[in-house]
Amino acid sequence: MPQERGILYKMSKKTTQKKKKRSQAPIALVYFAALCVCLVVVGALVLTVFRRFDILSLGKNDSQAYEGYTSNDCTTILFARINSKNVLHDMLIYRLDPTKDKIFLVPVTPYMLDESTGKTLKQTLDGGDMEQLTAAVSRCLGIDIPYYMTVSNGSFDNICDQLGGYTYTAPEDLFYLSGDMDSEKNDVTIQKGSTLNLMGRQIRLIMTYPVFSEGRQGNVRFTASAFETMVASAFALPDLTKNNLDVIYKLVKKKSDTNYTDDNYKIMKTVLVEMLGRGVSPAMSITPSGTWSADDSQFVVDASFKDELEKQFTPEVMANKKDDSSK
Repeated sequence: MPQERGILYKMSKKTTQKKKKRSQAPIALVYFAALCVCLVVVGALVLTVFRRFDILSLGKNDSQAYEGYTSNDCTTILFARINSKNVLHDMLIYRLDPTKDKIFLVPVTPYMLDESTGKTLKQTLDGGDMEQLTAAVSRCLGIDIPYYMTVSNGSFDNICDQLGGYTYTAPEDLFYLSGDMDSEKNDVTIQKGSTLNLMGRQIRLIMTYPVFSEGRQGNVRFTASAFETMVASAFALPDLTKNNLDVIYKLVKKKSDTNYTDDNYKIMKTVLVEMLGRGVSPAMSITPSGTWSADDSQFVVDASFKDELEKQFTPEVMANKKDDSSK
């Protein structure tokens, strides 16, 4: 009898344990289902945040980044520095091409010869206006330039100062006496090998004065280097540059003879802000090659340079279409 009672006790205990396990099973399923629901909800929230702040696109390559850009997003402007007496001193072509992630900077000497008229660009402006000057530059270089803006000496100085100036190491002695009463401001005296942070006025004087041993071509090369460096420096500080875009535009637009509108600027600003956000380094200067006359009074552009400039100014999307059509 005691043995039978022991067996019955063990069977009763096992039965109780089975009932207990069965009673716990639904509870475990409830917890598991609740956990799954929580994971789905949290996952959806995280995915929404990632999509909203474009976190998932951080690994995209450059071609994906500007996939939506076309030739319509490109901007080409001729900037002409003209003093208070309407004398043309120098020019710079600014070409924004987001299809290539590039900002092309092409310095243009006022002594460039328009072979179709026999006049230099400086002479063209003397007898005409900015529309005629822009058309002449387009003919000389074989590119389309839809917009132009004149820049005064004061605006030029302020723009360069806003961009932080240009750290420059002189390759040779640069020396010129302006003959002005205020010689400290208008003379150029820089020793070979000296490294200086040039601000707007100093940059402008070196661009203007005959301080280079190679003549006016030296001024053109200096202009290219200065603006490439300043634009590169601006893109190295994207947050600061984003905040300064409106300031720089207002400095350029002040008292400017231009056909470039505020609406044009708003479109270009959107592209610039996007490029700044991606951390690209777009600055690229292209110095015209050609032949100077013996007295540096005329400059004729090489045909090979025109061909190269046309290739550089062709948007990537258009270049691809041409490639496709040739197959």
